Amino acid sequence: MDKDETVSVSKGVFLFKNGFKKSLKAKHKNKAWVQSRFRRQPWYDCFQQNWNLFEVHIKELHHQTYSTLLNDIVNYIEFHHMNNDLGSIEGVIPTATLITGVNQPDHVSQFNALINIIRENVTPHIAMTNSQDGSTIKLLVENVVWQLIHGQGMLDNSENENFDESMEYKVPKLKKNQCTMKSLYNWYQNACVNSPSKKKKVNTKRPLIIIIPDFESFHCNVLQDFVMIVSSYIAKLPIVLVFGVATSVSALHKSFPYHVSSKLLMKVFHSHSSPVYMNQVLENIFLTHTSPFHLSGKAFELLTDVFLFYDFSVAGLLQSIKYCMMDHYYGDNIKTLCCARQDIDGAVSALSSHDLESVRQLLSFRPYLEKQSCKIKIKLFEDDDFFRETLCKKMQEIHDYLFSFYSCIRLLFVFIKDLPKNILGKSVREIYSKCAVENITSTQVFRECMQLINFQSQYKLVDSIKDALKSVNTSLQITSPIKSLRSTPVKNNQNDMSINTIGESLMKTIRIHLMMFLRQIESANNQTTLLTDGDENVDIKLEAVPGDRYKLKEKLLRATRVERVQSEYEMIRSRFVSYLEEMFAKALQPPHTQTFHEILFFSDVSNVKKQIVGSPRGAIHTALSNPVYYLQCKCCILPSPESVSDTLPDVSLTYKLHRECGKHINLYDWLQAFAAIVNPTEDDQAHQDPIVQSRFSRAVAELQFLGFIKSSKRKTDHVMRLTW
Repeated sequence: MDKDETVSVSKGVFLFKNGFKKSLKAKHKNKAWVQSRFRRQPWYDCFQQNWNLFEVHIKELHHQTYSTLLNDIVNYIEFHHMNNDLGSIEGVIPTATLITGVNQPDHVSQFNALINIIRENVTPHIAMTNSQDGSTIKLLVENVVWQLIHGQGMLDNSENENFDESMEYKVPKLKKNQCTMKSLYNWYQNACVNSPSKKKKVNTKRPLIIIIPDFESFHCNVLQDFVMIVSSYIAKLPIVLVFGVATSVSALHKSFPYHVSSKLLMKVFHSHSSPVYMNQVLENIFLTHTSPFHLSGKAFELLTDVFLFYDFSVAGLLQSIKYCMMDHYYGDNIKTLCCARQDIDGAVSALSSHDLESVRQLLSFRPYLEKQSCKIKIKLFEDDDFFRETLCKKMQEIHDYLFSFYSCIRLLFVFIKDLPKNILGKSVREIYSKCAVENITSTQVFRECMQLINFQSQYKLVDSIKDALKSVNTSLQITSPIKSLRSTPVKNNQNDMSINTIGESLMKTIRIHLMMFLRQIESANNQTTLLTDGDENVDIKLEAVPGDRYKLKEKLLRATRVERVQSEYEMIRSRFVSYLEEMFAKALQPPHTQTFHEILFFSDVSNVKKQIVGSPRGAIHTALSNPVYYLQCKCCILPSPESVSDTLPDVSLTYKLHRECGKHINLYDWLQAFAAIVNPTEDDQAHQDPIVQSRFSRAVAELQFLGFIKSSKRKTDHVMRLTW
C-alpha cells in the first residue's frame, strides 16, 4: 500500500495484517514467564499453592450455588422442545427470563456456565448477542443467524457424542449480509429435518437457543421487531429465547407492548443476589480458621466497600483479594508461614537466619519480648533453634486463636441476628469487620445487644441456644488435624500438646455451658412473685370506689410500693447473659493483639487502595503536569513543576498553558504561546508553521476529549475551560 494513503493530520497507527494470525500460545507467555521468574522462590510456591486451593473452593461453591438455577432453565428448555407443537400454532415463543441482578461484570461467567450446560445436555445450536452487536434489527438478525449456523452448529462434529457419525452435512459458507431468517430455515431443514440420521430414528431436531444477556441495553424497537420476526418462524423453527434482565420483570413489560408480549410464553428464574453470593464466598472460604490468608479489619472494610458502592462484582472482589495476597507474599520468605497448620513446622525449619531476623523485627514481637526474662531475651536473639521453637509455638497459638475467634463470631451472629435494628449487622461479614478493628465487647453497641438479649422471651432464647449449639458442633466437626511430629526438637512436649488443643477445648467448654443453660431455661418457672411489708395488709386488687377518689389514690400508691422479685427464668437469663459477655470478651480479642499477627493478616491498606480504588483525575493531572512520573525519561525532567520545555509531549505542554488562562481561552493566543515554546528560534512566524498548527490541533482535541475544555458558543475563536 502506498505511503500517501495513510497520511493524516494527527499521528496515528495504521495496521496492515498481511495475513498475520495471532498465535493461541501468546496468551500463556506471560504466565510462563512469571512461573520461570519466581519458580524457585519459596514465597511464590506458597502463594500459588494457597490461591489454587482458594480457586478450587470457589468453583465448588459456584457450582453449588448456581447448579439448581441452571438445571431449572435446562429443564424448561427441554420441556418446551419435547412439547413444541403446543405453542407453534399461535406463534408463541418459549422464553426464559433470568433475573441476574445489577452485577454486570459477573454476567459473563454466569451466561458462559449456562451455555456450557445447555450445550452438554440439550443442543449445540446457541447464539448469544450483546447490545453492541445488535444496534439495528439487521445487525441483530445477522449475528444471531451467523452464530447458530457457524458457531458450534456443525452436526458432523466428531467431538460431540450425541450426534451420529454418519452425518456429513457441511455448513454453507455464507457471508454476514446473507444471514437471514430464511437462510437459517433452509440450513435447519437440510441439517436436521432432512438429515441422513433420521433413518436411524435419532432425534436431530434440536432447539435453537437465542440468549440476550443485557436486555435493558437493547433498543426497545429492535427487540420488538426481532420478537415478531421470530414469532413468524416459530412454527418452522424450534426457537427458545433466554433474556437476561438485570433489574426486574417490569423492565420487560415496559419494553414490550401487548401485541409483542402476547407472543412470549415467559417463565421467570431468579438468580441469587450479588450481596448474598458475596457473603457466601467470604463466610465459607475466607472467614474460616482453615484459610491460610486473612484480611485485617481495615483491608476487609475497603474491599467490601468497593464491592457495595461500585460494581457489585464478586469476580472483582476475588481479584482484589488475590492482589492483596500477591502484595502480602511478594518477596518475603517469612510469609511461607502463612500456610496450612500442618505445614508450619516444615516452613519454620526452612527459614534462613536472615528470614528469622526479619521475623524478629515485626512490631508484634516487641510486646511479647518485654514480658520475658533476660535469659529468654538473649536466647531469642542469639539462638536460632530456640527462636524457631518459639515461633512454632506462637504460630500454633495463632491458629488456636483463629479457631475460637471465627467460631465465636458465628456464635455472636446467632444471638444477635434477630435483634431489632440489627445494631451489629445482618451477616457474619459485618460482625467480623467490627471485631477485627477493635475489642467489640468494650463498645456501647455490644452492651446494647446484651441488654436486648436480656429482654428476650423464654421460647426465643431457647431457640437461639439450640442454633448456637448447632454452630458449635459444626465448628468442632471441621477442626483440622494437628501434626504432632516436629522437624526440630521440642523440650516441653506436654505443654505443646496443650497449646495445640486449646482452641478445641474452649469450644467444647462453651458447648457444655450452653447445654447446661439450655436445660435450666427450659425447666425454669416464668412466674413472678410480689413482696410487701409485713405490717401492712395491702390489697393489690383495685376495686371501683364510687365517689371516693381519696381511697382510690391511696390504694394506687400502695400498689406502687410493692417490690417485684425476679422469676426463676429471669435470674437464669441474667446469669446466661453475664456468661456470654465473659466468654466473648475472652475469645473476641482483635487480631492485632496476637504475636506475629503480621504473618497471617494483610494490613497494608494504603498501598492496595491506590491500585484497587483508582483516582483518574489525580492520575491524569500527574501525567499531564509531570510526564516523567510515568514515562521515566530524562527528556521530561523539569527543574520545577510549573516550568515548561519543548521536550514535553504536546498535550502536556498545552495543559500547562491552559492552566494559566481564565474561563475563556483565545485559541490564537494559545497557539502563539505553544509555538513560542516549541520553536523558540523563530520569532513571529512559528505559529504559521503547518506542522506546529497540526500538533497544536491534535493536543487541543485531546484536551477536549479528556474533558478539560469545550467549544464556546459566545465566541467562535475561544474555548471554555472546565476544570480549576
